[in-house]
Amino acid sequence: MEVSALQSSNEIKKYSAAVCEQIRWKKAHAGIAKEIEDHLYDQRDYYLTEGEEEEAATQKAILQMGDPIHVGIELDKTHKPKPQWLLILLTIILILVGTGVSYVLDGSEASVKNFSVFPCIIAMVIFFAAYFLDFTALAKYPKAFYFSILFLSVAALPVSSNINGRSFFFFAGFSFSLSYFALLFPLAYAMFLYAMRNKGPRGILLCGIGSVPYGIILLLIPSITGFVLYALTALTLLFTAIRKGWFGGSKRQGYLMFLVPVALFVIITMTIFAFQPYRILRLKVLFNPSSDPRGYQIAMIRDLMSGAVLIGKGTVPNQYGGSLPGIFHTDYVLTILTHNYGWIVFIGIALLFAAFSVFGFYHVCRQRSVLGLMVSLPILMIFVMQSVLYIASNLGYGLLSTLSLPLVSYGKTALFLNAGLIGIMLSVFRTGDIIQDGFQPYTKRGSFFSYADGKLIINLKG
Repeated sequence: MEVSALQSSNEIKKYSAAVCEQIRWKKAHAGIAKEIEDHLYDQRDYYLTEGEEEEAATQKAILQMGDPIHVGIELDKTHKPKPQWLLILLTIILILVGTGVSYVLDGSEASVKNFSVFPCIIAMVIFFAAYFLDFTALAKYPKAFYFSILFLSVAALPVSSNINGRSFFFFAGFSFSLSYFALLFPLAYAMFLYAMRNKGPRGILLCGIGSVPYGIILLLIPSITGFVLYALTALTLLFTAIRKGWFGGSKRQGYLMFLVPVALFVIITMTIFAFQPYRILRLKVLFNPSSDPRGYQIAMIRDLMSGAVLIGKGTVPNQYGGSLPGIFHTDYVLTILTHNYGWIVFIGIALLFAAFSVFGFYHVCRQRSVLGLMVSLPILMIFVMQSVLYIASNLGYGLLSTLSLPLVSYGKTALFLNAGLIGIMLSVFRTGDIIQDGFQPYTKRGSFFSYADGKLIINLKG
């Protein structure tokens, strides 16, 4: 009987191997072979229940499946990488727009002489390198990735320099704003969350604890914008994982535990406003810029935007003496472009970001694997939130300081990081359909909370 079962298994494996030989995309072989073998085993078992011998049942199942060469050729037509050409094109356009912006923003002779296309070329290389790399490597060492980013950020804090309220790391002529760690933290946290799947309430608790160090680092930098973006992304990831049942166990218990990090975020936000009253003042200035001298820049941006025309150079309000105020800064690229060239430029760039965001979310929502969603969702969320904050600020309605306009506002660090992250996200869209998460059903092992000798004990081992 055992020999017969072994022969049956070998015949089925030979069939799946013959099918896979016709499929050129080798990364898809494992998933296809498993599906075929599972189907053949099911069919064989059905024939066994009908009274067939094991060898005959196996042969019937294989015959019903059809010629392996023909099946493989048909599967080859549907199983291939799916590059999202529109998103690739939009990414390239945005990088080129950013290069053009850095050239025309300041028309001085010195600026033109110092202009270089190398940042654009490097960004393209980083984007395509990330696009063609195997993003599933993140799933092999998710906790190592989380702790590596944590170690780098902690190590950078004591050796950074504070300039205008922002922490910068300088090395060999290279500068890096620590605020940009906010672009990496969501993906690192997503990998930690991925490692905690199928662990039930313990996994949810550990994910809540694991979200704290990155938040503290962003507050120490300090980058309130980075903290808000990271916190919103982390909460979204945790809620999504609970809603989809990736932790296992009771969803109701998961939702109740989710309220703890939400409450923590609210408390921290309220504490920031309580101990930094100028942030409340900034909110008042946002609604009435003329009420405080610190509203000068907001009023100036709104005046410039109100004086802009559809096409061509806008007018400068009389109170500025007919000359453009000094806001030539990477934080206000859209304001300057709109003033100099018209609303048509603003609308065009905004539409590019809107199109990228809409199509990006469409493909994120189509991800079937835990890994695919956990990698693509935080990257897209950070991209969208960066864009929204930047556009709002350039309209004169920015409550939080900006990080960057992804791929467009000049600044090499943000450009390279965003290019790499977007490359990883599009890599997910290209090959994510074949990802198979190693699902292990959650099994309750002992009480999560226990009380003994007057002590509340939380069991984290699982």
